[in-house]
Amino acid sequence: MKTLLALALVACTIAAVSLTSAGRAVPATTSTAQVFLVDQVTPRGTNKAVEFTWKDGQKSISFSELTKGKVVLLNIWATWCGPCRRELPDLVALSQEMASKGVMIVGVSLDEKEPRLQNVKTFVEKMGIPYVNVIDNLKIADAYGGIQSIPTSFIIDRQGNILQKIVGMQSKEGFRAAIYKAL
Repeated sequence: MKTLLALALVACTIAAVSLTSAGRAVPATTSTAQVFLVDQVTPRGTNKAVEFTWKDGQKSISFSELTKGKVVLLNIWATWCGPCRRELPDLVALSQEMASKGVMIVGVSLDEKEPRLQNVKTFVEKMGIPYVNVIDNLKIADAYGGIQSIPTSFIIDRQGNILQKIVGMQSKEGFRAAIYKAL
C-alpha cells in the first residue's frame, strides 16, 4: 500500500510539473550564454552608436561588425536592477520575433561585483537570454553621456545612428513601436 501511494505521489508530481511548464519558455541551462568583458571603447560622435570591442576566445569582435546592417536595441542593464529584470522576458521575446526583420538586441551589463563574468553569465543562462551581452568597464556608459538610470536603451538604425534613447523600463509594445520606426 505504501509503495502504491509513493508511486501515485510521484505520478502526480510529474503531471503537475508538466502542466506548470506547458506553454512557457523554459530558461536555458546549458553554457551557451554569450557574455563577454568589454575590451576597448571608442566614442563616435554625438548621435552615433559607441564602438566597443570584446574578445571571444582569441578573436576580437566589434559592436559595429556584429551589428552591421541591423537595427539594434542596445539595452544597458544590471542583474541587481529590478526594472531591468522585469523587462528581460520582453527583450528575449523581441529578440526572437524581430531577428528575421534584421533587428538585433545587445545587452550591456553594468554589474561590478566580482566575479563579474561568471555572475552575469550565470544570470543570463538562468534567464534564457539568447543575445550577446557585454560587461561594461563603465566606459560605454560614460561614452553615452553617463547613464543616470537603468535600464536605459538605445534604438540604433542600420547606419549606426542613435534614433531614440529610452530611460526606464519599457513594455514589449513600446520597444516594438520604437524598433518599427527604425526599420
